[in-house]
Formats: sequence, C-alpha cells, structure tokens
Amino acid sequence: MPTLTLVAERTPLRAYDLNGVVINIGRGDDMDVVIDNPSVSRRQAQVRLDSDGRWIVEDLKSANGTSLNGHRLTGPAPLTRGDEISFGKFSIFFDRALKEPVRDKDAAKPDLPRPTETFQMDLHELERLQKSSALKRRAHLKWEAASTGDTFYLERAERSAVLIGRSALCDLRVPVGPKHHLLVIRTRHGVEVRNLSSWYRMRVNRATVTQAILKGGDVIDVGGLRLTFFADVG
Repeated sequence: MPTLTLVAERTPLRAYDLNGVVINIGRGDDMDVVIDNPSVSRRQAQVRLDSDGRWIVEDLKSANGTSLNGHRLTGPAPLTRGDEISFGKFSIFFDRALKEPVRDKDAAKPDLPRPTETFQMDLHELERLQKSSALKRRAHLKWEAASTGDTFYLERAERSAVLIGRSALCDLRVPVGPKHHLLVIRTRHGVEVRNLSSWYRMRVNRATVTQAILKGGDVIDVGGLRLTFFADVG
C-alpha cells in the first residue's frame, strides 16, 4: 500500500499508511487526512486508485488550489513515487505503489478504513523524496518516437546545452531521425531550441522554424520525434 508523508516547511510532521482506495485530504473533520490549518480548505484534495491500478490525485475545488510537483492541478493527474502534492505551506509526498491492483468490487466498499497514522519516519527516505520532487520542478523534455518515450531533465546553469539525436555523441539519444536532430540550450532569454538538420524541418506548435525560445507546453516535431517542453517551476 502507498504511504503519504505530511511535511510543513520541509519538516516532516506525520506519515500515513493508507488502507483504502479513496483518501480525502482537507481541514474538515470528515476527511481521511485532516490538516487543521486555515491555509487548507475543508475539502482540499483526493488521492484515489483508478480502475487501471494507477494512483490519481485531484483537487476538490479548493479555495487556493492544489499543485503536483509545482504545477497547479486542473484535473485528475497520475502519481508516481516521489511526487509532491502541495497546498498552502503543506506538502504531501507520495511513496510506494500497490504490488497488486485493487479489484473493482473492493473499490465499491462503503466502509473503507481510514489511514493509519505512524510517527516512525525515515528522514533519509524523506530527503530522497524531496530531492526527487525538486528534480521534477526542473525544466524537462518529454519525448516520443517510434512507440517509445521518456523524460529528460535539463540542467539549470546558463549556457548548459543538450544535443538530441541518434548519435552516441548525443546527450539525449532517440531511435529515429538524423544523427543530430536538435540543440536545446539555456540562454539569458530562456530555453532555446535550434534545428541542426538540413534535411528535416522542425515545427514548434505546428509552425516551421529553425529556432525558438520555448514556453511551457510547447510541442516540437522533427523527423518522427515529438518533444514536449515543461518549464522550470519555483
């Protein structure tokens, strides 16, 4: 079963071993995880297991909203180990996944147990989760090509660059296209993408360009490769 670790101002407060498939978080007494603080809405957020065996987080129309790894939630979002759910001055770190998905009939039980509180926390493990969350706040590229894909995190230093292509010399190797597709580089103006191929055209948000300053959510297409850019958070 998963564990939720409640943190305030980077200090661990409480860990919850979860026994149910729907966990409501908020200030109200009827919540499964109760956080008695005015910065938290009465109904803040929900963590639940969907029919595919994935853990999902969703904001419950709270006053100040809920963020996942620094990105404000606008709908349900899947959770992975090390994710940080944040609201107000509080964060909840998600850790561990179910070894086996819960069956649909289990999800319908009306008398699910509330989370079990425990104060036995491994601070080294919490530090690892905080580092994982910090990594997810960095600018990154999600790439898709030839039915595969992954995430590549960018360095924060100015002038740091990422060469993308099939060549073993590339920082990010992809399975299709020319040896050297693209260069993604941090400049004083922001993160810039440049097309290095004389054969393949590059499109950013469907517009053909040779270079562009990227904004969060921009989609880059070139030679069968698709990259989605996510900007730094915090």
